[in-house]
This record gives sequence, C-alpha cells and structure tokens, in this order.
Amino acid sequence: MTARPDLPPGDSSAPAMSPQPNLDLPMRLRVAIVVAGAGALLVGLGPLLGLVEPSAPAAYPAWPLLLVLALLAPVLAVVFARLGRLGTAAAVLVGPAALAPGRLVLDLQFVVDAGLATRPELLRVDSLDAEAPSTGVWLLIAGHVAGIVAGILAVRSIEHGDEGTGSHRQGLLTLVLCAGVIAAVGVLMAPFVSDDPYLLPKAALDGPLLVLIGGVLLAVGVPSAAGFLAGSADPEFARGGLLGVAAALAGVVVPPLVSAAVLEQVQFAWGPVLGLVAAVALVVLAVPAGRAESAGQAEDLRLPALTRLITLSAVFALVAGALAVLAAAAPQVQMPIGLRDPSPYPARMLWPAGLLLLSLGVGLLLPRASGWLRPMLPVVWVVVPFASAGVLDAVFTAVQATDAHVGIGAWAAGIAVLFAGLAATIAAIAGAVERDDVDLTEMSMHRLVLFPSLVALLLGAGAFSLPVVTAPDYTAPGVFAAFETTSWGLVIALAAVVGAAVLAPMCRPARAAALLCGAALVVAVRALEYPLTAERLPDSAPGLGLWFGVACVLVLLGSALAAARAPRDRA
Repeated sequence: MTARPDLPPGDSSAPAMSPQPNLDLPMRLRVAIVVAGAGALLVGLGPLLGLVEPSAPAAYPAWPLLLVLALLAPVLAVVFARLGRLGTAAAVLVGPAALAPGRLVLDLQFVVDAGLATRPELLRVDSLDAEAPSTGVWLLIAGHVAGIVAGILAVRSIEHGDEGTGSHRQGLLTLVLCAGVIAAVGVLMAPFVSDDPYLLPKAALDGPLLVLIGGVLLAVGVPSAAGFLAGSADPEFARGGLLGVAAALAGVVVPPLVSAAVLEQVQFAWGPVLGLVAAVALVVLAVPAGRAESAGQAEDLRLPALTRLITLSAVFALVAGALAVLAAAAPQVQMPIGLRDPSPYPARMLWPAGLLLLSLGVGLLLPRASGWLRPMLPVVWVVVPFASAGVLDAVFTAVQATDAHVGIGAWAAGIAVLFAGLAATIAAIAGAVERDDVDLTEMSMHRLVLFPSLVALLLGAGAFSLPVVTAPDYTAPGVFAAFETTSWGLVIALAAVVGAAVLAPMCRPARAAALLCGAALVVAVRALEYPLTAERLPDSAPGLGLWFGVACVLVLLGSALAAARAPRDRA
C-alpha cells in the first residue's frame, strides 16, 4: 500500500493504489514454466525436422498450428504468473501433464510403424515402404516428457498443490465429469473419414496397439484430471487446472478438424467434434470454478439437491432410450444395390435396451419410485452399449467390405451410448450425495445375499462368455474367443453384472435389491438375443449362454428378494 507523495504521510484521504502483481515466482514454478515452454517448442517444431527416413512431409503445413496449440498452456501460465495468480499458473501446467502420457504413446506409433499413425498434420506417407524414425519423432517424445516434468514441478511449487482432492461445489464437479466423459468418447472415436488409401483412420479400439493404449490413456486422463482439478479446495487451482486440461485437449482434437477442413480427401468425423465441445465446456466451467466461496458460506462441501441430480439423470436416460429406439427403427447402413444389409437383426436388440432406459427415465421422474430406481440406472445403462456394439460391428464391417454408407440409425446408436453413460454417471453421483447423510459405520456383509450373489456372478459369466445362439458354421462373438467389436458390449455388460453382485451384499437392503434387479434386467436383455436374432441363422439352436442367462436372472431375482427382506437396521 502506497500513498501520494504530495499528501502528508498520515493523511487518511490519500487514495490507495492497487497492489502490484506478485512477480516473485517460486523457483520451481519458474523452472516449470520454462520446461513447459521448451517442451511446447519441441512438440510444435519437431515435425519440421522430419519424422521418418526417407523424409516424408505432412499433408499440409500444420507446424504453425501445432506450435500455437502446444504453447497455449505455457503462455497462460506466464500470464497468470504475472498477474500474481500463482496457483492458477501452476495448475494450468497440470492438465497437459496429465494428457502427455497418452500423447507420448500415440507418437510412439511413428517409431513402430509410421504408416499406421494416420496423423496427416504430422506425416503423410505415399508408399508402403518401411520408414525409420527420424529426429523429429524423438523431439516430439522429448516434448511430452518435458510436459510431464513441468506438471510435476508446478504442483510441487505451491503449498496447496497437494490439495487437489479437496471439496468444492459438487454441481460443478458433476458438469466437469460430464464434459470429461464426452471428451473420453471423442478421443476413442476415429479422428476423421478419409478416401486417401494412405490415410485409413480407425477408432482407437480398432487401431494398432499403441494407438489403442494412447487413446485409452487420453480417455482416462481427461475426466480423471478434470475431476481431480475441479474438486480442488483452492478455486484458483481449480480454474487453472480446467483451463490446462482444455488447452491440452484442444491440442489433440483441433488438428484432425483442421485436416478435414483443408484436405479434399479427408472429411469430418464426430470424435474430434465431441472433443472440441468438451474443451469449450471446460473453459466455460473454469469461470465458476475460480469463484471463491463467499464469507457467509460454510467451507464444507455444498451438495446440490438430490432431486435435481435424479431429475437430470432421468432426462439423460430418456434421451438415451429415445435415441436407442430411433436407432432400432431407422436404417443403420445404406448398402449398395444387390447386397444384403447385415444390421437389421443386431438392431433388434436396441428395442429392449431403449424401452428399458425409457421406462427407467419415466420412473425416476416419479418421486415415490425415484429413490428405489436410482441405484438401478448405474447398472442398467450398459444395455445400450451392449446392444449398440452389435449394430456398430455390423455397420463397420459393411462399410469396410463394401461401398456402404453409415445411416442415421448407427449415429443414433453411438450417441445413445454417450447419453446413457452420462445418465449413469449422474445417478452414481446422486448415490454418493445420498450416502453422505447415511451412517455407514455399522455396514456389514449380509450372508443371505452374499451366497446367491456369488452364484449369480458365476452364472452371469457363463451367460456373457458363452454363445446364446448356435448354428452350423457360425462362431458367435465372445469375451475369451472370437473377440470383435461386439465383444466390447459383452465385456461392459458383464462388468456391470459382476459389480452389482459384488456390491449388493454390502449395501442397504433397498439399494441391494435395486442393484440385483438391475443386474437381472441386463442379463434378461442378453437372453432376449435368442428370440430376437435367431431367425437370421439357418438351423439355429439355443446355446449354453441362454440357459446360463435364464438361471442367472432367476438367482438374481431371488437374491433381490432376500436383500429386500433383510433387517432394516443395517447401514
């Protein structure tokens, strides 16, 4: 605080001047910003030196874009540091560090086989000859390593850097997690559509091993980092963290969008669009994240109204159910004349999945039923990806094998998975809010529920790992054999059933019964695969998976009845 020199030192009328920004940066933060800037330069300028030998250029001059995107976080850190917001400056560097491992693994694909990297902003090969990695690849990798080091130094440079799991507004955390889920879905999808025979993009789950691992690391890193940072007790740290995650996410999803805009043989795909939407959402959410609690508010966690969370999950469930029904009714793929459409029979599975989500959505809007139905949604939502996986598998096969075009039904099925996941996430958060007011100190394992739940777990494993329909010369997709895109739906559904069977014996009676009923519904949808799809196969017969499924449904319902009759004084 200083006073005007033309006034007496003790004159109270001297106007106070604004305090100067704190430019005395901690040494670790100063080093972190320098390391982050150096890493950004390596990531942005590495492609200029060439990624492979013999040299192959990028499909277009993208290095200025890559450099700008890489410098976003370091520049923001410098700006906030000069404003005296050290916590924000440090947190901005944490987001890129969280996503750097996934980006590093993706770039390692240039070392193993550059032709399968499908990154036109970095490289476009024009032959099938093997290429050796060049200097630019190692600079890219060094840049990502520098980003990780910068994030670690930034966290350690501030006193509250280890308080990232502190409390903050739970409603904000819910929205941040929703944005993170959208981003996770986006980074796992194909980055673009291409007519170029040397640019054949695939979704992460269908790509090379390093692309799969890198995509999964990004898909896990975005919601995890965003949720961790948004939950910080320090508003400045939360704001900077979300801005950093958004900047790092933009570095992943913007180049494919620009490639689709400037290259004739490359078209837009939904994955980067979803990622960009999520990045913008994180930037918007960074504004309320940085608002400190007012003096009249308690410092404890402020939980939103439980009814609002349940209503929001109900809305998302209704949207997911409606999209699933639309996907079942609309054409999934447009086949060339004379070729059979492989999607109608798999699409029949979307009918029970969509109707089930619609029913749950309606039930959650009813005050008397919502409390009991809420625990079912985090289990039952998996019927949408379970049913959609078979449809998308048929569509992908048709598009790759013929000159077929994706129809509105396939798009609706994919988007339905997203909304179903959001509904389940919000319902799970509502459960956490509900448990916050429950005394769980006396929680115990209920043996009458434990034994049948374990039996149901084994039967469920058989229902999803063994074929429901058998026929001569037909091999059904499985979990442990004949693994295909459809198998991912089986894995997700089986994981939900296993989770419900494991958690139910430790839950309160009503919640345990709801979990087990939800698992029974999931297995019932699996069992419906036989009557709904068996007609497509000549001489089809019920498989062992059908009988395991029927038995599993019966045991789960019996377990739910035992749980509902458990003593009410249990936690």
